[in-house]
Amino acid sequence: MGGTRLAARPRRLRGGDLRRPTRATAPLPGAWQNVRVNVRGRPSLLVALAFLLAACGPANGWPARSSPAIGTATSPPSASSTAAPSGGSPNPADLAVYAQIETQVQALRGLTAKSPVTPVLLDSQGVRDWLTRANAAQTDHQAMANQSRLFIHLGLLPEGSSLEQMEIDLQAGQVIGFYDTDSKGLYVLSESGGVGGMEKLTFSHEYTHALQDQNFGLDKLALDAPDQSDRDLARLAVPEGDATELMSQWMIKHMSVIEMAQVAGESLIGPQADQLAKAPRILSETLTFPYEAGLSFVQSIYHAGGWEAVNALYANLPNSTSQILHPDLYTAHVKPVEVTVPAIPASLTGWKLTMQDTLGELELRIWLEGETPSAAQSRAAAAATSDWGGDRVGLYEGPNGTWAVVLRTSWRTAAGKAAFQSAATSKTGQLPGPAIVCADASGVALYVASNVTALEAFAPCRPPL
Repeated sequence: MGGTRLAARPRRLRGGDLRRPTRATAPLPGAWQNVRVNVRGRPSLLVALAFLLAACGPANGWPARSSPAIGTATSPPSASSTAAPSGGSPNPADLAVYAQIETQVQALRGLTAKSPVTPVLLDSQGVRDWLTRANAAQTDHQAMANQSRLFIHLGLLPEGSSLEQMEIDLQAGQVIGFYDTDSKGLYVLSESGGVGGMEKLTFSHEYTHALQDQNFGLDKLALDAPDQSDRDLARLAVPEGDATELMSQWMIKHMSVIEMAQVAGESLIGPQADQLAKAPRILSETLTFPYEAGLSFVQSIYHAGGWEAVNALYANLPNSTSQILHPDLYTAHVKPVEVTVPAIPASLTGWKLTMQDTLGELELRIWLEGETPSAAQSRAAAAATSDWGGDRVGLYEGPNGTWAVVLRTSWRTAAGKAAFQSAATSKTGQLPGPAIVCADASGVALYVASNVTALEAFAPCRPPL
């Protein structure tokens, strides 16, 4: 492990895998320093199971499942296992099972391993400890606080929320496996220390990440820019969609019906599912996006050209969630338009541009939908953002707690521009400060501020009389 610190940036939950690197506030020795992690959470299992159900028919013919969800300590060990402590190694019999899965995954994915990977077993407390320590080593806490305030001002989080703490809690409750691209370690949640259906499925996914890393170099995803959230999320969707498609194929080919039923029972019920459902949508939707939308995106590429076409994605990565949501934009090489945020108005003294970022089509859609959208509201939000061409959002802060947020957007069509202008205007009444939407030849801009004085200083337009 090298001693170079990671670039300063906020770490936001991005599907759990390939956690966005941040400056280490206090360097830690060994594997805890400069960690980059592929953390696979439960949502990818839901995607794979949905894929399975479509292929195998309804689950009502499967055996009933009454044991608790994985993450509790009450699931019985498999017949071949013995109890293992947090951070333990599989016993020899279980290592043979993992080795067999490695061979199967290599054959299905068409990639050859260049070095061995031995899984490390963690119980739920071990996972929480690992993630907590990694978070302390990676996270720029001030940048996360800035991100929290931006989301609060946009109405994406409740007042007083800590995005960093919410992410830690959500990750610790959802993670069942991860691959660390720095130390090359592969970790699997196993409360019993054994290898059951869930552990096998988790390993098939995480081992795919190891193959990706060994053959393409996951560090080339370049998830280290301080202000490119949308691009990072789009790029993360490639390895996650790839691994989820492979996991689905492996499950259908190599798991028994009983194991599938057990995995379904462990994935779809319990406090972890409730936790995800209750999380603010800006967290839950960005958590599931790399698995769900990433799977759809990778499948469109796979169906057109097989695994060779998927391999080619790593040399020509997507640059926006819009390209993931609309694969034809990727294949047509339609890239985002560069958008800039304005300078601080001369009338405002003592102000600074605290942070800037790109929200992208996905997060703009989430913003328009709100926390509990109806099906009609979701369709309307999707329609109002589907012609996204680019955006940039800036958080400005001044004396005595004053603030302003400016979001500038660009659209591929006049109809798309008009649709977003109308939807964003309807949203202004729900924001925690005075707000206005302005449009010009370049696009549509949202302005929201702590008071009217700040709003009028930034906004070039005024409400109609």
